[in-house]
Amino acid sequence: MMAMPSPSSVLPSKQRIRHAFDQAATTYDAAADVQREVSDRLAGYLALLGNDLDPVAILDAGCGTGYGARWLQQQWPCAGLTLVDFAPRMLLATRTPLTEVALICADIEALPVAAHRFDLYWSSLAWQWNDPQRCLAEAARVLKPRGWLAVATLGADNFPELRHAFADTDDYSHALTIPAPEQLLAHCQAGGWTVRVWHRQSVRRHYPELRSLLRSVKAVGAREVGQRRPTPFSRSAWQAITARYEQLRESAGLPLSYDAVWLIATL
Repeated sequence: MMAMPSPSSVLPSKQRIRHAFDQAATTYDAAADVQREVSDRLAGYLALLGNDLDPVAILDAGCGTGYGARWLQQQWPCAGLTLVDFAPRMLLATRTPLTEVALICADIEALPVAAHRFDLYWSSLAWQWNDPQRCLAEAARVLKPRGWLAVATLGADNFPELRHAFADTDDYSHALTIPAPEQLLAHCQAGGWTVRVWHRQSVRRHYPELRSLLRSVKAVGAREVGQRRPTPFSRSAWQAITARYEQLRESAGLPLSYDAVWLIATL
């Protein structure tokens, strides 16, 4: 008898991603070391550039469990901080460490906030789950004149090791499909932004074996890749996948690479 797809696998893409992040809310912080590194790099770039930046109102678009928001609140304790995420459980997880913040459960492609409201738009590793061009347009809409944009996202070359391991197994996509980041840069320049930082670099982690590697991806909600296949792999298929991944083993373990992109711009 054919196995039925899981309930989340038949949801439209956005709802499936929201479902994955809701499920990951309790495991996210323990597994999100790459996400913290990327956020810390964004904070470092902004701190170097924004000596004269004294925002009254800050938006964290796609706040997750609030790691970036905690830095923003420490950096500008007098600023009003608004956190937006479309996964309700992720948003609720921000309540414990953060005080006096506004929480909005919404899609960052269509923010339910007034135009020209914020001095700083911050977003770390959220745009890749959305249409970056729409996110950029919304950022321009909600920022005040001369407002700042600080974004960390992913480029098009994520998880090449996973693609290698699954290449001969099936025709499904096992890595998130993201537009080339040069498109985002072009839209930014065409939209009249002044680009202050544009940097792209691989961020890598190593794992002792494939099971822990895949578990780490799932723990941070990045499991949409696993929801595209309607039936599970057979034992022999997993053995073949594992063998192909083992071809990539390094002294530190099995590698997994994120194609990280940092963008800081002003209107």
